Amino acid sequence: MKNTLFILSLLLCITSFAQNKKSFLRNGNVLYIDSSYNDAEIQYRKSLEKDQDYFNASFNLADAVYKQERYQESSALFNALIDNASTKNDLAKVYHNLGNSLTQEQKLEEAIEAYKNALRINPNDSETRHNLALSKKQKQEQERQEEKKEEQQEDKKEEQQEDKKDQEGEDKQEQNKEQKKEEQEKENQPNEKKEEMSKEDAEKMLEAIQQEEKELQEELQKKKVKGKRVKVLKDW
Repeated sequence: MKNTLFILSLLLCITSFAQNKKSFLRNGNVLYIDSSYNDAEIQYRKSLEKDQDYFNASFNLADAVYKQERYQESSALFNALIDNASTKNDLAKVYHNLGNSLTQEQKLEEAIEAYKNALRINPNDSETRHNLALSKKQKQEQERQEEKKEEQQEDKKEEQQEDKKDQEGEDKQEQNKEQKKEEQEKENQPNEKKEEMSKEDAEKMLEAIQQEEKELQEELQKKKVKGKRVKVLKDW
């Protein structure tokens, strides 16, 4: 009797546990349909608290996060589900939604690969095929924009180099003008620069002047003596 009661209690606990995680999932789905994505996320997380490997709750949680435009987080959640999908159909859905999330992140090359993986599993999925075509078109436009930006940067660089050359030419011309002006001013100035005389040369010149002065005085003295009448003293 005791064993029977224990088994029944265990079965009730298991049933209650299963109902709880599914009831949270259902509540989340109702809120999701009502566009209450944040509240739906809360219910999905409660469902996962009961069973962290509950694929449906994880998938719907990633969808709710995506709807809230938290694309980096939703991409990570979808990417984590790739190894947990139990059927090919579920795996194709994961790749499809992963492609959508990566597109919103502008990771177009990765998004294209995700869509291709979805089509490899389900080649007849027209929605995935349509999204793949759109992502390829966006990738081409992105590449054209990048090429245009590179061309503009290259043109700007060349223009800056030309401006630099022009400025250097103008600076050189101005420098040449200033140099010519200085040379012309020097030519017009009188040459007033005197040769510097060494101390030895100055002493020699002074001695020569003194010698000339001495000789001149002697010459004058001779002439004066010669012209003077001599008085003779008489001894008488």
